[in-house]
Amino acid sequence: RTVPILFVNGERVPHRLASKARPNQTLLSFLRDVMHLKGSKLGCAEGGCGACTVMISKGTGDEIKHYSVNACLMPALAADGCHITT
Repeated sequence: RTVPILFVNGERVPHRLASKARPNQTLLSFLRDVMHLKGSKLGCAEGGCGACTVMISKGTGDEIKHYSVNACLMPALAADGCHITT
């Protein structure tokens, strides 16, 4: 598979947008620049301030685990198969 499968705020990201995710792109950059979701902010760009925090939900077997991540540090492609809540 060459295009990641991403879900943002309960909706699957369309193929034309998901295909714009790049290996050197942060999740924050993808959300703000590609998805045009401006709620998560770039503050310190080091993960200390929490302005970019999003929730990642991932199914593991028969349960769903939720994690908070700093979107300014997480690669966009690392969210493949996950649900992202801003």
